[in-house]
Amino acid sequence: MNIQEFYTADPRRRESEEVAFGEGWTEHADPASTYRLSWVEQTQEIYAVREPHPGGGLLAPVLDYYNVHQADVDELRVDILAVADLASVDAALAGWHDQLGERDSLRWARQRLAALPRPVPTRPADRGGVAQP
Repeated sequence: MNIQEFYTADPRRRESEEVAFGEGWTEHADPASTYRLSWVEQTQEIYAVREPHPGGGLLAPVLDYYNVHQADVDELRVDILAVADLASVDAALAGWHDQLGERDSLRWARQRLAALPRPVPTRPADRGGVAQP
């Protein structure tokens, strides 16, 4: 989904505070793009946004830093990496500042976030009005 679809899908996302976990994350398989990570307070989602830089290749992080060749909204693809409270995300991504400039840094973040416990989904309330785990 693109960034606009992401925010439209859950109105809490638009209203929520967000915590940034850096811009300029890289993925080996996608060298002409950079990624930014953010955590949404109200939904507790941490997501990555892919920002393509056509022709950027190794220069993609530089183009991102200087805001050159920025993508259209439709090109900004979102991937929800995890759902967890901020303390858990902070702990999982401890040391992220040092990883940000490294090659394939997004893989490091994905691996760390994948280790977080998954939230237990809840079912709608039963006839007695009590939500069931």
